[in-house]
Amino acid sequence: MIKSIFRIKLLFLCFFLAACQSINHSRAELNIPPSAVIFSFDDGPNAHGDTTARLLDVLKKYQIYALFSLLGENVEHNPELVRRINNEGHFIVNHGYSDKWASRMNDDEFRDNLARGEAAITAALGHELYPKLYRPHGGFYTTGQEQIFREAGYTLVASNIRAHDAVVDRTKQRKIVKQIITKATRQNGGIILLHDERDSHFRMEKELAKKPQGVFNRSWIPETVEEIIIALLGKGFIVVSPDILFTMQIH
Repeated sequence: MIKSIFRIKLLFLCFFLAACQSINHSRAELNIPPSAVIFSFDDGPNAHGDTTARLLDVLKKYQIYALFSLLGENVEHNPELVRRINNEGHFIVNHGYSDKWASRMNDDEFRDNLARGEAAITAALGHELYPKLYRPHGGFYTTGQEQIFREAGYTLVASNIRAHDAVVDRTKQRKIVKQIITKATRQNGGIILLHDERDSHFRMEKELAKKPQGVFNRSWIPETVEEIIIALLGKGFIVVSPDILFTMQIH
């Protein structure tokens, strides 16, 4: 009985993945020059433990410009961080409004979630989002959703270097650093994906109340990013500005 249930779940997962497209691309597909990396951070902004603020301090120290994929709900709780991200020269990416996976939404829900995410960012900035960049929450999206965000003027922001840091806590910090360095080396650069928050503000507050040092505590990310930067620079990598993506048109 248990094996049958497992097979059904596995079959469902296969159908689900087959019906979706992923943000995971190769460096060649992204048109990133060899030995170059771009940093990107999902689900913020996050004021808990001054995580996003300290991350911005690290990036400023090394004069690095990054991509910040922001959830509209989190933007509404931390508009001052959104303005700081923008004012310090980073690129803001619409990550949708809620923390529901994009691929689990129907087209109408997806369209509304995309628009609400943009509206929250626009309200925080005081001006329209430009360039219009999008990364789906959960990392998967359907063909229909791609048509929707492209018709809305958005360019997809993909990635090729990730270590699934959002599902681990501080005790796995060394492992995350090692995985990012290994993958960057193996692929000779690309777009690194990390998380300065996990999911929505409300969910984070709830989960931290139950387990303060659990996976929703992202306060270790800034120091982790600094370790990664130092290691990559030591290996001869260069960290380039995300605006290279617009001239090379990633898809």
